[in-house]
Amino acid sequence: MNYNIPILDAYKISKTKKDFICFDVQNNKIVRYILTNDLTRHRLTYQQFRLVCEIRKEILTVKI
Repeated sequence: MNYNIPILDAYKISKTKKDFICFDVQNNKIVRYILTNDLTRHRLTYQQFRLVCEIRKEILTVKI
């Protein structure tokens, strides 16, 4: 699934040392997110979660 995020947020995600991103989605846009190492604390508060290392690969292959 492809989600739209602002460039500054993509930069923050690509440079983070955290392991997980938990996020909420509306109309294929990430409306709020948190970068965390503690998935058990934040998993139920957000709609979805992903590994940052997997998202980092997708961010680095941006097509214009």
